[in-house]
Amino acid sequence: MTVGDLQTLVLQRLGEDASKPVYYTGAEVLSALNEAQRIMVLLTLCLERTETFPLSVGTAFYRPRTVLSDWLLPLRVRLSGGARLRPARLEDLDALDSGWQARPGYPDRYCSLGFNLLAINRQPEGPASLVVTYAKTPTKLQGVAETPEVPTEYHQALADYAINRLRMKEGGQEFTKTTPYGDRFLADCRKLGEFVRARNVAQGYDLLPFELSRYDVSAAGRKQQNG
Repeated sequence: MTVGDLQTLVLQRLGEDASKPVYYTGAEVLSALNEAQRIMVLLTLCLERTETFPLSVGTAFYRPRTVLSDWLLPLRVRLSGGARLRPARLEDLDALDSGWQARPGYPDRYCSLGFNLLAINRQPEGPASLVVTYAKTPTKLQGVAETPEVPTEYHQALADYAINRLRMKEGGQEFTKTTPYGDRFLADCRKLGEFVRARNVAQGYDLLPFELSRYDVSAAGRKQQNG
């Protein structure tokens, strides 16, 4: 489905004339669709890319998004020569070698914190690079002819989220009526996440998607209502 198709679907479900909406605008729907896709990708890690990441001489810490603007999280890290780096925590690197931040050589371990910090346990003394397979963020949807990057079978889920999200500004019964749409969106995220998790295990990746199946959505809703 294209963005235009999804916008029309959402506006119709909201009771608007898609050709000349009054209460909801096309820009609002587009914003909600982008929000839905970002959340789905963050929960499932369903988008990935493999790129070369250059290393600098004597440098232990990097900001990956300065080179790879769609970087989210590393899934597999190798030296350009083929040797794989193992994931670790900063405290692991400290325990193995207290001087790792200034240790020359080729790295065999890496550490990732947040969405924009990558550390390696040894620093090359000459030109070197990593080949990184990483979970990526989706490209922002802008035009009606564009197509969301998540798998086609989950495009409807983006519309479900948008319907629930947009009704939020009305509140009360109008918002409550669309709760099943939000639940269906989360169910689809759970299904996609399980598929990606199985794929990542088969590929031997270092990171798996969030365990959405263990998240108690009803408890979160009660907590939000109670402030």
